[in-house]
Amino acid sequence: MKKTGILCLVFSLFLFSVSAGTSFGNPDLNLNDEILFTVRHNMVGTSPYKSLFYARLKDGYPEMAPELLTCYPEQMELLSGGDILQIRNRYGIARYNTRGGQLNWIEKSEELPENILPVVPYSASPNGKYFCRLERTSLYSGSLILENTENGKQSILCENVLNSYEDLPVKWSPDSTVVVYEKNGAVYFCNPDAVLRGVEIDERYRKIGRGTINSVHWASAKYLAYIDDYLLYKINTKELYTLGLYSGIIGQGKPMGRLPFQFNPLTDRFSSDSEVTSAVVTQNGRLFTYLVVRSASCDYMDVIYSRPYTESSASLIDSYIFWDNSGKPVLWQEKFPYDGTSEKGSVYKLDVNAKQVLEIQDSGKPFVSPNGTKVAFFAGSTVYVYDINSWKRLGILTGEKVISAIWTDDTELYVGGEKSIRKWNLVTNKTSTVTLSSVNAGYWNKSDYTIVADSGNSKFYIYDYERKTWSPFSSAEAFVPAPEKQNGRYRAYVGTTQNKTYDNALYVRSLSKNSITVPLYSTSAKKAPEKKKAAIAIELYDNADGLPEILSELKKYNVKATFFINGEFIRRYPSETRQIVANGHLCASMFFTTADLTENSFVINEDFIRRGLARNEDEFYDCTKTELSLFWHAPYYAVNPEIIQAGDNAGYTYIDTGSDVSEFTNPDAGPEKLIRKYAQRLEQTGGGMVSVVGGFSQSNHSRPLYKYMDLLISVLLDSGYELVDLNSL
Repeated sequence: MKKTGILCLVFSLFLFSVSAGTSFGNPDLNLNDEILFTVRHNMVGTSPYKSLFYARLKDGYPEMAPELLTCYPEQMELLSGGDILQIRNRYGIARYNTRGGQLNWIEKSEELPENILPVVPYSASPNGKYFCRLERTSLYSGSLILENTENGKQSILCENVLNSYEDLPVKWSPDSTVVVYEKNGAVYFCNPDAVLRGVEIDERYRKIGRGTINSVHWASAKYLAYIDDYLLYKINTKELYTLGLYSGIIGQGKPMGRLPFQFNPLTDRFSSDSEVTSAVVTQNGRLFTYLVVRSASCDYMDVIYSRPYTESSASLIDSYIFWDNSGKPVLWQEKFPYDGTSEKGSVYKLDVNAKQVLEIQDSGKPFVSPNGTKVAFFAGSTVYVYDINSWKRLGILTGEKVISAIWTDDTELYVGGEKSIRKWNLVTNKTSTVTLSSVNAGYWNKSDYTIVADSGNSKFYIYDYERKTWSPFSSAEAFVPAPEKQNGRYRAYVGTTQNKTYDNALYVRSLSKNSITVPLYSTSAKKAPEKKKAAIAIELYDNADGLPEILSELKKYNVKATFFINGEFIRRYPSETRQIVANGHLCASMFFTTADLTENSFVINEDFIRRGLARNEDEFYDCTKTELSLFWHAPYYAVNPEIIQAGDNAGYTYIDTGSDVSEFTNPDAGPEKLIRKYAQRLEQTGGGMVSVVGGFSQSNHSRPLYKYMDLLISVLLDSGYELVDLNSL
């Protein structure tokens, strides 16, 4: 069996450097009118990288679309029983056949991708025969597609699923025979083969129960664990169809025990052991409770361990639960230090207490081996593998910054780095190069016109035209790069461009009688219209819920934001306030109190406004030893001309949303409705600011907008907006 491994947008003014970012470089032209060149992309969601291209010139133009020679592993999946490694990036989808050692692009853009959005997530079945993906049908949502990786057959599992760049609302059984998915507030199952052959029974008979994808967990290939409200159920996979047909009569499976609290499928998650006799429930991402079944009934489960996250040096971003061979849970916590340093991972064995067994600096998300005995994770330029039972280190791989990784079986991994994709054998501790991810430059080997790439650190690779892969260059020590920019018929050079999407353009000048100079990519030199601008305002009132995830996402996408901070927040959350500053974000004032300044119970005059702004300044400075910017707005944007004038007299610039669209005026609207209203308002005004509220205390609903940061970003960028800070706006 094969198994794949792997913002209140509380950020107030969203500084997003997405203008330009695409640049050409390193042209090398040979006597056969063939040219090599690099294209560097600076896109959200991944590190900047240089791709190598090849093109043949004819009559001054490329004979056909330039060919991409490198393959950056933004995301990877293992397909067809492990025989196919699928590599996806902004250029398209490539598949590497592990048996034949050949790489082919199955989908590829003929033009340079100007879409800066991240690659969408896939969820591949453990055997690699199927995968689920989201096919966008609007700016906000798409259809959840089930696809056979071998013959390409597709079927829609669910429509109107919110777009996401994080994960999909599906979970595969370990043996790949069943996939569970979320639809309209309920959880359903299906057999992927039956669905794609058109013989699956009607969906209404495949309903497990109410909830979200958080309500289910695959305990093993045999059992599916399901929580409804207070009860934990164990469902035998062989009885799924019976359950679906007769759930109204026989219930939702075998009740194993009652939780001492109500499970909220929107905010809570859980994991169980293989027999569904133990479970760990994570409430609102912060409270961890380890429960054991007393007897298979509706009795309350025994609470072995229950603690909230309370570490004083770091905030909690995410958590993961594993189970060792003895059926004991292991808790992995991903943390974001308050001092602004890199994220770290802490691992604990749970019993009556939490015993720490490991701490990793600059760590990424963990992914478990197919048999569940090993866990791998990458930290910067190193990949680590540990035994889940003993927490002894089993292997370490260094060499380059890691982008993605995936298990092929229990002893081998594909490691996608910023320079190359390697296959690593844990037993022999040897690696082999699959292909290059990016290069510093590409050159023609003058002796035989083979293509040689410089991947940095004096490492050179040679290109295999037939297999479309790269291998270490045996003559690297004697190779001397000698790039040529002209050959008698043409000259290639990098010049300026009026297109602000690009930093430059690559031109080819014909040196014959009919001389002409053309850009290798015509769009790169065309003057593009100015992008409309939008900023996202993040409002921090008196609650810090969601702030760790927001800061982590901002760091992930290399975004600097402006946070409107209320004095109540500073007083309640000094560490979090310092954390915002430590991560380089701009902070603006939201006065010293959360009170509505326009209420009749207040006597508001200029002195009151001046004193309130000054108090917020002082408290912020005492907390962070830095100054607030001179932007401000009143709590809830409740204001009148006298208040605005008073702020102006104090030296502040008042910021208004210019709209009544907000979570305050639309408390029952879901994130998709709010984002749609924002997009419509921006379209009418030609740009502006979007306000998002942080925390839960001021907006009593279970789906706050800040939890859908990726959706908001994608809608704004797809609508053609350049996301900027307040000054630029």
